[in-house]
Amino acid sequence: MMARPYCVVVALLLLAEVFRLGEGASNPGFVVRITRKGLEYARQYGMATLKKELSTINVPDLSGSFEVGWMGSVSYEFKSLRIHSFQIRNSDLSLLPGRGVRASLSNNYVSISGNWKVKKAFITLQGTFDLSVDGVSISIYLNLGEDGSGRPTASVAHCSNSVGHVSIHISGNLSWLLNLFHKRIENKLKDILKQEICEIVRTSTSSHLEPYLRTLPVTLMIDQVAGIDYSLVGAPQVTSQGLDTPFKGEFFGRSQRSPVPFDAPPIRLPQQHDLMAYFAVSQYVFNTASRVYHQAGHMNFTIRNEDSPLDFPIHLHTKSLGAVIPQLARLYPNTELELEMSPESAPFLMFTPGNVTCLPVMNIQAFALLPNSSNRKPLFQLRARTDISATISVSSSRVLGSLTPGSKLKLELKHSNIGFFNVQLLESIFNYYASYIIYPSLNAKFEKGFPLPLPRDTYLNSLELQAHKVAHMCYSHYLHIIMRHMATDMAKLHPILKDERHECQRKSTWELDRSPQAKSGDQ
Repeated sequence: MMARPYCVVVALLLLAEVFRLGEGASNPGFVVRITRKGLEYARQYGMATLKKELSTINVPDLSGSFEVGWMGSVSYEFKSLRIHSFQIRNSDLSLLPGRGVRASLSNNYVSISGNWKVKKAFITLQGTFDLSVDGVSISIYLNLGEDGSGRPTASVAHCSNSVGHVSIHISGNLSWLLNLFHKRIENKLKDILKQEICEIVRTSTSSHLEPYLRTLPVTLMIDQVAGIDYSLVGAPQVTSQGLDTPFKGEFFGRSQRSPVPFDAPPIRLPQQHDLMAYFAVSQYVFNTASRVYHQAGHMNFTIRNEDSPLDFPIHLHTKSLGAVIPQLARLYPNTELELEMSPESAPFLMFTPGNVTCLPVMNIQAFALLPNSSNRKPLFQLRARTDISATISVSSSRVLGSLTPGSKLKLELKHSNIGFFNVQLLESIFNYYASYIIYPSLNAKFEKGFPLPLPRDTYLNSLELQAHKVAHMCYSHYLHIIMRHMATDMAKLHPILKDERHECQRKSTWELDRSPQAKSGDQ
């Protein structure tokens, strides 16, 4: 039976407020903040992992001899020592601003059992024993950084431990004899535990935590055109309230990567810590994507007569358009037309309270397809302006989008080889083509979206999205997207937690936070 996944509350936002992150030569386009609540989630998994690892401590056989009055020297052996249980009773994570994270485990308990044997000359006696250790304390300091590939790293900077009271119960014949030297056995076991515990901690960090961090993507390929760079632009920053990790968040062309001619604005994360994690996405991420696809020509469209719906009354043919451009039918009778549409520059998204918009300027070149020839005759060139509303959503692991027209296309005549004509008569026709051909084509691409920088087997659900504008000296716009829950498939990723019982409520509906600030922006 599959274990219940943990629930983690998450906010995905882009909001310039209070705390500025990454101001400098290389600002992040994407920031992840893990709050104390999020670290509590990490602590639960970490302690479960460490508990399992500490239970595997190898306790070696103990042997020696001692003097017992008139009996003289007696040799002993403690063999087949096995840890039955390593109980972690109290644990805590502390944030050390500018330094790292400290994990403290106190008042822990260990139970060990095994066999004993005592030998004197040709006499051998044996039995079993049970040993319990109370008051085991462990203190671990983790350093957080980045490696050369742009991934976060974690290493044990310091580990110390102490062992409290040890009690031993010996059964079998002459158990009273063995009780005479139990202190010697207890001290040896204390030394073994103190040596092995920190070694297990370091091994667990290198074999579990570090490989898990390496599953965070540095680069992800979106399609044949573009990839996204999620390398760190700095080491994770430890504050008194959480961890802030800055990612580059930059789209790049797969065929040729060139420097982005604009900078990412500084991100100011709000002093909010009620949720478990916050994701901040700058408009820089979306606009580098627009730049890459524009350079690759994937924002250009060619519309031919066969693309026109059969029930549309006006087709790309001089017979149809001759009604609004009379000279077309006269100069090119019974001729099909072709339209080439391309943006003058890469269109950039703008974030305002409650809205995400784009103001593209398109060039439209019309051609006549000459009969019995592969040649095209250029007819006229138009400039089209409009505003587009963008809807940004987030699935379990991807940022998605869709476009809808915010206003009608407004046309102006840039150049004409067929003389002057009234472009306003074409606006309704071109708006129809935009609504039924261009927008569906774009949305088919935007529905695929791009992946979030999530570690292995982590997914998000029950999300809220907001758009805000917060002005600072550069008057940058920001997108504020809130996701109510994030869950990790712990049964798949961490089998050791399959018996843990954690109840969480899953919401499947999307909620738009209508804060006073957002409402004012919608009016």
